[in-house]
Amino acid sequence: MGIEKRTDKLKQGEKTAAISTITIILLATLESLIGLISGNIILIIDALHNAADSVASFASWFGLKISQRKPTERFPYGYYKAESLATLFVSIFIFYAAFELLLEGYSKLYTISEITMPLEALSVTLVLAIGSYFLARYVKKTGEKINSQSLIANAQERITHVFSSTIIFAVILLTFYKVPYVESLIIMFFSLVIFKIGFSTSKDSIYALMDISPSQETENKVKEVIASISGVKDLEELKLRQAGPYIFGEANVKIKKSLDVGRAHEISERIEQQIKSKVDGIDSFTIHMEPHKMRIQKLAIPIQNKDKLDSKIMDHFGRANHFLFITIKEGEVQSLYVRNNPHKLKEVRAGLSAAQDILKEKADVLITRQIGEISIHTLRDHLIDVYLTKRKIVKNAIDDFVNNKLELIMEPTRKIGTEQFKNKNLKNPEG
Repeated sequence: MGIEKRTDKLKQGEKTAAISTITIILLATLESLIGLISGNIILIIDALHNAADSVASFASWFGLKISQRKPTERFPYGYYKAESLATLFVSIFIFYAAFELLLEGYSKLYTISEITMPLEALSVTLVLAIGSYFLARYVKKTGEKINSQSLIANAQERITHVFSSTIIFAVILLTFYKVPYVESLIIMFFSLVIFKIGFSTSKDSIYALMDISPSQETENKVKEVIASISGVKDLEELKLRQAGPYIFGEANVKIKKSLDVGRAHEISERIEQQIKSKVDGIDSFTIHMEPHKMRIQKLAIPIQNKDKLDSKIMDHFGRANHFLFITIKEGEVQSLYVRNNPHKLKEVRAGLSAAQDILKEKADVLITRQIGEISIHTLRDHLIDVYLTKRKIVKNAIDDFVNNKLELIMEPTRKIGTEQFKNKNLKNPEG
């Protein structure tokens, strides 16, 4: 993810947090004024709750603002965890609001409040419910879009005000008609709900500060991407950690030990690009390459006759009568089968067609006596190792391969001119 894109996401979150803070302050001011004028204690308490939320929303804004600072020598991974710290701060205010509500509910257990201006009090609760609902949707949408924990936490806390305003509406109505215990019990019940939200919010922020892996779903997506990359033989270790709205990761990837540095670098870049494009929230991903010792390998050998391990190896790869496919596990032959070569009489690029058939059979290694330029590059481009043998019988070539006596080749063994092939009534020099 580019620096500009990251900054844009953080600025979007900062703007949302600022709008949320201002809106909450306006709602709290309106509610407190009506509560003071009407003498409605529950409105004043809820106004204080809103005031606490405005501080929490300001903390989100501050955390997202700090997160935009560029990495420094002392903070090489950036300031993204400032957003997680802001989330923890938000949870403290949620706990505080819940505790205050619980105390107030208990204190009013044996009293019935006198309510004046019931119409105004009921009207302001409806305004608060509607305002809180749309604000919560707006903040949550932005929070999920930029993966901001503090904004999502604020949205969760704000949605509780939709329920609290609805409950307060019912409480004011029932209190006006002198129904006992309702106001107190409702306040205490709602304080427990807020406690639960505070616990969930604080847990998420603490986990993020402790570098928790984001989720099993995200981890599985990363594993799927890595497994889909051609050339990757195994994934030994994967580590992901959450830092504010972003995810950092690293993996130990096993590749063929025969691959050169350039090809290994290509695979590494491809993994990083695919992960960043297919997994949301990935900021940085580091790949460590290690050679893979294959326990099971599938070999392809061009043969003249179908005598299994006693078959004769053809001199020309693309013009072979058949191909023998052998599965070897820890140096021992496990299974084998033969496929006819339908391209042996093909006038144009028989070697390329034969190579493509070997790719379809998902071979790991080709053992041959000769191979042309197009064929070898096609196979090596798909990470199939090509070994040169001077043996004429399959079982002898297999013994040499198992004992590491064969030469791994990177270039074609010969380049035969067109005129020579014309003399052989062949138009294609490949094979």
